[in-house]
Amino acid sequence: MSRYIWAELDYRSNKAKERMLRWIAWHLPKALVMWCYFRVVGYATSDKYGDTIVPEITAMEAIGRFSQDHKL
Repeated sequence: MSRYIWAELDYRSNKAKERMLRWIAWHLPKALVMWCYFRVVGYATSDKYGDTIVPEITAMEAIGRFSQDHKL
């Protein structure tokens, strides 16, 4: 029975962390958010991904490349 209690506490802890991060993200200055976006797209289309055509990459691909290489 205690295994389920720990699983529930872990779930609630993760949800609280996610809500906090989402709140912070929505309250960041828009200019900072844009520069973060530029950095992700710039990373996803340069160096080892240099052959990528910018208009053809999706947002999810760019995020995946960035997070994979930065261990997020």
